[in-house]
Formats: sequence, structure tokens, C-alpha cells
Amino acid sequence: MRELSWKPGQAAELSVLSDGASAGPARIARILEFSGKRVRLAAELRVQSGAPVRLEWDGQLLLGLVLTTDPGGFWVEIHHMLLDTGVLSWQKKGGQRG
Repeated sequence: MRELSWKPGQAAELSVLSDGASAGPARIARILEFSGKRVRLAAELRVQSGAPVRLEWDGQLLLGLVLTTDPGGFWVEIHHMLLDTGVLSWQKKGGQRG
């Protein structure tokens, strides 16, 4: 079974998925730590508690909700994980499924 792979301070693409004022293109975030189903991030992007986010790095994809924010970063509760986005390559190449 493949496990989540990361290093402290590792860069990842962060996207806010809501229609709010902070939504927009992916920005760079730094992974600070993981604890259970939560990940702590540091980013210049301003996010609100409750905002849905997407985090992607090294072929791994997380979807979750921002729990809390503070001046040093914010915590995201992970709701979905895909540990090998390479399986989605048919979508990026314009191929048809099945």
C-alpha cells in the first residue's frame, strides 16, 4: 500500500475551490506538518475557515476544508486523498475512458 510522501517545508500547489474573493489560480504553499487527517500549511494566499481547498505535489492530491487560520499558517482537514495522480493521465491527454 502506498503512503503519503512529504518533507517538512515541501512546496505544493494550493487552490481555493470556493467562489469567494480568495478563490483563484493555484499558489505555492509549504507543508509544515501532518497530524492524523490534518495538514498544516504556510502560504501567502489568504484563506478563510471553512474554505474548500485542493493541495497537489509529486503526484499526490488532497482535497479538504480549512479548519483554522493564524499568522503562521492554517490547518486543513483532509476529506479525500489520491496518492497517484498518474492514473488520471487519460484526462490530461484528452483520451476517452474505458
